[in-house]
Amino acid sequence: MASPNMDEGLLDRFHAIEEKHWWWAGRRRLVGMLLAADHPQKMLDIGCGTGETLTYLHQLYPRAQLYGIDTSDAAVRYSKNRGHRHIYKASALKLPFPDKFFDAVLFLDVLEHIARDKQALLESKRVLKPGGKIIITGPALQFIWSRHDTRQGHVRRFTRRQIRALARSVGLDVVFISYFNFIFSPVIISVRLLSKLPFLAKLSDYDNGINFDIADYGLVNSLLTKLFVTEINQLKYLHYPWGISLGASLKKLR
Repeated sequence: MASPNMDEGLLDRFHAIEEKHWWWAGRRRLVGMLLAADHPQKMLDIGCGTGETLTYLHQLYPRAQLYGIDTSDAAVRYSKNRGHRHIYKASALKLPFPDKFFDAVLFLDVLEHIARDKQALLESKRVLKPGGKIIITGPALQFIWSRHDTRQGHVRRFTRRQIRALARSVGLDVVFISYFNFIFSPVIISVRLLSKLPFLAKLSDYDNGINFDIADYGLVNSLLTKLFVTEINQLKYLHYPWGISLGASLKKLR
């Protein structure tokens, strides 16, 4: 999602690397797993960004009707340029769709950008069919908040307890919830905490030469992708006690 507080150019950077970067590969795998049992045929990606996720969903469900919204003109343009037709400039707080319209609604690293997160979930619940699911991914663990979050336009990082409480407050049932990005968390947590020291603050910048540039180093990126996707696959059998990110699936019962 392109947040109004996000540095200009970050969306362009995402577009350049997200198809091959190890982190996006793992998140795609998680989204596929969380949707697999339902075979949704009408889906909405809230904060669709460059449309990369919609392209992935089309590969999984070629007959599905895919919709995306974003508040950024650039994001809408990127998504349409990828060939996605149902892309609209709109807010998560006021969706331009009728009640009970979608089988699945996705907030993929989006809800942390929205100050009125409860209102956003209520609105997505409105457009969701009974039995439909809301898939959420987002950054976790508030204690590692850094300039990385500020410059990407975040307003929070999540815990499982917060997501459970949020789901309960809007009448959604928690089907799945777990931290992920567990394997690499010791290193990432250490880097984010060290970046709180003024002379190491650059470590937490998204353009520090570590976060995104690694996608251009084929062998290293490939290894990280294999490790991360393996970690995600294990979520079929276990839930991680902590991690840099959090994923959840919330169901509308009626």
